[in-house]
Amino acid sequence: MCGEETQYDFETHIDYRVGYIEGAGQLCGVCYNQGTDREMITIPKYMIKDNSNDMLLGAAVRKYYYEHYS
Repeated sequence: MCGEETQYDFETHIDYRVGYIEGAGQLCGVCYNQGTDREMITIPKYMIKDNSNDMLLGAAVRKYYYEHYS
Protein backbone atom coordinates (compact mmCIF):
# COMPACT_ATOMS: atom_id res chain seq x y z
CA MET A 1 0.00 0.00 0.00
CA CYS A 2 2.82 2.41 0.83
CA GLY A 3 5.51 1.00 -1.46
CA GLU A 4 7.83 0.00 1.40
CA GLU A 5 10.13 -2.94 0.63
CA THR A 6 9.33 -5.99 2.78
CA GLN A 7 11.56 -8.74 4.08
CA TYR A 8 9.96 -11.43 1.92
CA ASP A 9 11.07 -12.70 -1.47
CA PHE A 10 8.43 -13.23 -4.15
CA GLU A 11 9.13 -16.97 -4.01
CA THR A 12 8.29 -17.21 -0.26
CA HIS A 13 4.95 -19.01 0.05
CA ILE A 14 2.18 -16.86 1.53
CA ASP A 15 1.67 -19.35 4.37
CA TYR A 16 5.10 -18.31 5.67
CA ARG A 17 4.58 -14.55 5.48
CA VAL A 18 3.22 -12.07 7.98
CA GLY A 19 1.21 -9.23 6.51
CA TYR A 20 0.02 -10.95 3.33
CA ILE A 21 -3.62 -10.30 2.44
CA GLU A 22 -5.16 -12.41 -0.31
CA GLY A 23 -6.28 -10.13 -3.10
CA ALA A 24 -4.24 -7.18 -1.84
CA GLY A 25 -0.77 -8.70 -1.62
CA GLN A 26 2.12 -8.25 0.76
CA LEU A 27 1.91 -5.31 3.14
CA CYS A 28 4.65 -3.84 5.27
CA GLY A 29 4.23 -4.16 9.03
CA VAL A 30 2.92 -0.62 9.48
CA CYS A 31 0.24 -0.93 6.78
CA TYR A 32 -0.79 -4.38 7.96
CA ASN A 33 -1.16 -3.22 11.56
CA GLN A 34 -3.42 -0.34 10.57
CA GLY A 35 -6.17 -2.95 10.37
CA THR A 36 -9.60 -1.55 9.63
CA ASP A 37 -8.22 1.94 8.98
CA ARG A 38 -7.36 0.83 5.43
CA GLU A 39 -8.78 2.90 2.61
CA MET A 40 -9.23 -0.18 0.39
CA ILE A 41 -11.57 -3.12 0.37
CA THR A 42 -11.28 -6.57 -1.16
CA ILE A 43 -14.09 -7.96 -3.26
CA PRO A 44 -14.66 -11.60 -4.21
CA LYS A 45 -13.56 -12.74 -7.68
CA TYR A 46 -17.03 -14.02 -8.51
CA MET A 47 -18.31 -10.47 -8.42
CA ILE A 48 -16.12 -9.51 -11.37
CA LYS A 49 -16.99 -12.67 -13.31
CA ASP A 50 -20.74 -12.41 -12.64
CA ASN A 51 -21.16 -8.80 -13.77
CA SER A 52 -21.04 -8.43 -17.52
CA ASN A 53 -20.22 -4.72 -17.73
CA ASP A 54 -18.57 -1.98 -15.70
CA MET A 55 -21.83 -0.30 -14.72
CA LEU A 56 -23.22 -3.51 -13.23
CA LEU A 57 -19.90 -4.25 -11.53
CA GLY A 58 -19.80 -0.77 -10.00
CA ALA A 59 -23.30 -1.20 -8.61
CA ALA A 60 -22.41 -4.64 -7.22
CA VAL A 61 -19.23 -3.32 -5.55
CA ARG A 62 -21.11 -0.39 -4.01
CA LYS A 63 -23.81 -2.76 -2.67
CA TYR A 64 -21.15 -5.11 -1.29
CA TYR A 65 -19.41 -2.19 0.41
CA TYR A 66 -22.54 -0.99 2.17
CA GLU A 67 -23.47 -4.53 3.24
CA HIS A 68 -20.01 -5.44 4.62
CA TYR A 69 -18.12 -2.27 5.54
CA SER A 70 -20.53 0.33 6.80
